Amino acid sequence: MNKLKTILVSGAVVAMSFSSIANSIELRAGLTANTSAYYANVTETLKDSGHKESTEALAAFSYASGFAEVSLESLMGITFGAEYVPDAISLTTADRLIQTSLYASGGTPAGEDTQGGIQQVQADVTDLVTAYLAVPIMETGLSVKIGIMQGSLETKETLATGSTYKDEDLDGTTVGMFYDGNLGDMAFYRVEAAYIEFEDINATGSEVGGTASSYNKINAELGGVKAALSVGVRF
Repeated sequence: MNKLKTILVSGAVVAMSFSSIANSIELRAGLTANTSAYYANVTETLKDSGHKESTEALAAFSYASGFAEVSLESLMGITFGAEYVPDAISLTTADRLIQTSLYASGGTPAGEDTQGGIQQVQADVTDLVTAYLAVPIMETGLSVKIGIMQGSLETKETLATGSTYKDEDLDGTTVGMFYDGNLGDMAFYRVEAAYIEFEDINATGSEVGGTASSYNKINAELGGVKAALSVGVRF
């Protein structure tokens, strides 16, 4: 999270510097209800045999978040902000029947277990933080938003292979657009749509194979879209 913290601190310093010469500065804070749909492509490479098993998944999630931002009216309303998801986003458990590495690769030597087992995979996304910049489109109420995201992927798997995977950092980017409307003198609402893409996730299993350098490995691609409705206040 160090890179994201550096960007957040730098943004705050820039905003404070501009505020000293700005005619006015507006602070905003609010709560957001999010609905996201994610696509994942996961490939697991089994130790020893090198056999690859790929899985694709599409899932939808709903979660809440909070945001705080600074708008500089002297700079055409350019806004620096940060969004935080306080609760874990739980990825639904998936059960999958697999064979042992030798059986999966086509071999059935005497005495080798060919029944395989159940892979039960579950993960939570925690401490998801987004630092973003929003630029208004003239006086339309619309703004273009770009940002970077960081969080943690906490794995909670039960695998027939005996492997476990350590928690991994998530780094991603987001681009979208939102519309702000008034709900009185200080309150406002926001409707938002965004595209999200995370960097590839690479993880190595805990159980060594027949050779010292042979481990189960996972490579995952993750991306999706988000729709959000926010209610906030201005100061």
